[in-house]
Order: sequence, then structure tokens, then C-alpha cells
Amino acid sequence: MAHWAVNTVLLAATNTVNGTIGFFYRLILSKYLGSEGMGIYQQTLAFFSTAITIVTAGIPVSVSKLIAENQGENIKKNHIIISAFSLTTAFSLFGALFLICLSYILKLKLLLIVLPAAIFVGYSSVMRGYFFGIQKTSPIQWASLSECVFRTLLGVFFISGNLLIQFEGKTRGAVSALTLGEFISLCILFMFFTKSIGSYQISGRNFLLKNIKDILTIAVPISLSQLIHSVSRSIEALLVPKGLVLSGLSASDGLSLYGKTTGMVMPLVFFPALFIRAMSSNIIPQIAKAVAQQNKDYAFKLSQQALFLTSFFAFAVTAFFIALSEPVAELLFPNFELGNLIIAFSAGIPFYYIESILMSILRGLGDNTTPIVTALTTLFLTNPILFVLTAKTSMGIYGFSVALITASAVAICISIRQIEKGFQRQFNMVEIILKPMACCLFMAYIMGEVFLPLVNLDFPRLLCIVAALILGLSGYLILALALGIDLKSFRNRS
Repeated sequence: MAHWAVNTVLLAATNTVNGTIGFFYRLILSKYLGSEGMGIYQQTLAFFSTAITIVTAGIPVSVSKLIAENQGENIKKNHIIISAFSLTTAFSLFGALFLICLSYILKLKLLLIVLPAAIFVGYSSVMRGYFFGIQKTSPIQWASLSECVFRTLLGVFFISGNLLIQFEGKTRGAVSALTLGEFISLCILFMFFTKSIGSYQISGRNFLLKNIKDILTIAVPISLSQLIHSVSRSIEALLVPKGLVLSGLSASDGLSLYGKTTGMVMPLVFFPALFIRAMSSNIIPQIAKAVAQQNKDYAFKLSQQALFLTSFFAFAVTAFFIALSEPVAELLFPNFELGNLIIAFSAGIPFYYIESILMSILRGLGDNTTPIVTALTTLFLTNPILFVLTAKTSMGIYGFSVALITASAVAICISIRQIEKGFQRQFNMVEIILKPMACCLFMAYIMGEVFLPLVNLDFPRLLCIVAALILGLSGYLILALALGIDLKSFRNRS
């Protein structure tokens, strides 16, 4: 348990550093590319994400799970890795074909630039799965940090120097930097990987086919759910600007509003989720190992703790963004008027974060059917609602937020029901949801009451935000204690 917690904290710290660098990099991008350029950039990333899903095909999670279940069996682990690399090579061809075809259909040449990056990510993800499986996250941290730093430095160099602007303007420089950053990450991971794996030991004739079958048994359902989510995001990238145009905006204004929402607001809202992503990556092999050892009691306690920590964290983040949306928007994105957008999308933070950790718990339990069901729900529920609300009502871009929250809420209900059914035990939803929600409202109230008087005293805006946050968090924790929230009750023992 201690090892899992340490890995989670270290990975979260790395993610925080990367996220901070990446966030300020986006501020630079928004300055040089403008809202319309950010719209093109975000559309490219949406299709890039779909290509990554095709290339990786759920293999990283499969590798992580299988490696964790075969600790101490070096030959078996080598066979798993070789099989995973073979599958990634095959799927890379499909990912490349997808981007090539899409680039000509949409006349978006930027997709050809990110094509190599999708393949780099595919091979990197196999090695990441291996390191998660053996519970050694330091190589992942170094690779992620290097990718982030080089992508940022190269991106700033390209766009500030007006390099690589033959088409799609300065956006080409940002996309080229992404590709080069992923290549550097691949090289660093490979260096650590070759040192860790040692010499390849192969025995038996049918090891490749057998392990490919084992990987695909886990990977296909995961890949299908991820692909559905990626396709849904790609559809969103087309539907949102189109819906905004039908609501009365010009094509340029619609793309600009989409760019501000997905390139500025949503990265801000999801920035604190770096901790959740770290915990999600670590919890899959931990739960898988516990289930393999027939220790369901430990697996349930671990799941409940992860769910509680996610909720407790998410509601605090929500309170911050809702109470201080305007000053945060003015501080980070001056002249873009994003305050109301931040409120709209931050309202869904508990839903987005909780859904993410539930998907990881399900995969750790070996339940790959429920993520597919939730992904299909997202595809067939989110997009119609999104289009109707953005195009046919006065909600406009705010309909995008409503659609995302609705889909996440449905996915959460389905996932919790299946997890509780699998464990034959129920989560304590009063502790997990209701009490953190009450703390959230109290925290938001405190920050709202503190911030304005400080501003009126002519203190620097950043200092006012920090002071309001500290006092708000203090109130959050005090009320949590008053309500009887006891973190010790969620402590797991192996």
C-alpha cells in the first residue's frame, strides 16, 4: 500500500510539473495562434487522439495488467512485451492510414505532421505499461518530463520565430513540436526499458500467438471503449463549431469560440486532474494483483479509498473555479472573457474526475464490458444533445457543458452499479459524495466573501486569489472534520 501511495504521489508530482509547463505553453499558444488558430490546433489534437487509440488499441493497460499478474516470471514477461510490440506495429499501419485519409478528406495537412507522433506514442505506451506493471514509475516520469520540456521549448522556438508556416500558419510549428517531443520521450523510455528488461528470453514455439491472444482478450474491449470515446471527441470537434454556426455565429466566430473552450477553458478545468490520472494509472495493476490473489476485500477497500480521494479532491477544485472564475480568467486569459465558460465547465469537474477513476477500477477488476457501455452512452447521448443545445437553443456553447455532464452522470451510475455488483458490497456514498459536496459549497462561500474585500483594499490580484484559496481550503477541511469525515476509515491494509 505504501509503495502504491508513493508511486502515485511521485507520478502526480511529475504530472503537476508537466501540467504546469503545458498550461503556460497553452497560454503562449493562445497568444501567438489566436482563438481561431487554437481551434485548428484542437481539431488536430482530437483526430490525433483517435489515431493514438487505434495505434495503442488498449495494449498498454493489457501489458500493465498481465505484467502485474506475472511478477517473478521473467520469460513470461518478455513474451508479453514482444507480443505487445508486434501488435503495436500492426496497429500502427491502421493508425497511419486513418490520418492519411482524414488529412485529404478534411484538407487538414497538419494530420500528416502528427502521424509519426501517433506511432511514437504507440511504442512508448507499451513500455509505459511494462513499467506500471512492475510498479517502477521513475522512467515514465523522466520520459514525460522530457517530452513536455522539449515540446514547449521547440514550440515556442517555432511559433515565435515564424518557422514552419508554409501552411496552417504558426499552428504547424506547434504540431511539429508535439511530434518531436514524442520522439524524445520514446528514446528516453527505450533507454530505461532496455536496461530493465535485459536480454530477451524466448522459449516455446507458440509463445507469440498465445500472448497475443491474452493481450487481445483484454485489449480489444478496452480499445473499443477508447475508440468510441475518441470518435466521440472527433465528432464533437466537428459538431460544436457547426452547431454554433447554425445558432447564428459566423464560421470564424464559431471556430474561435470552440478554440477558446477546448484550448483554454477545458485544459484549465482538467489541469488539477493530473493527480487523478496518476492514481488511475497506478490503481489498475494494484486491483488486478489483489483480484488475482483472491483478496477482494483489499481490492474493495482500495477502490473505495480511490473513489473517496477523487471526490474529495474534485469538489474542492470545483469550489475554487466557481467562486473565483472571473479573477482567474482575467489573470490567465486577459481580454478573452472566459469567466462564465469556466463556471459552466467546472460544474462538471466531480462528474469527469469520478468517471475517470471508476473506469480504472473497472479495468483493474477485469470488467471491460461496462466501459464499452459507458462509451456508447457518451457517443449516442452526448453528441445529439450537444448538437441540439448548441444549434437549436439559446444555450450555445454552454450546451456543450450540459451534454458532457449528462453523459458522465449516466456513466457514473452504470459503473458504480456494476462495481458494487461485482464486489457484492456498497460504497458509502454519504461519505464519498454528499459530505464533500457540502464542503464544496462552504468553501465557495468563504472564497467569494474573502476575495472582494481584499481586492477593494488594492492588494495584488494574484495575492487575493491565493489568500482566498488558502482560507477556502481551511474552511473545506474544518467542515470535513466537523461532518465526521475520517480519512483513516478509508485506509487500506494489505
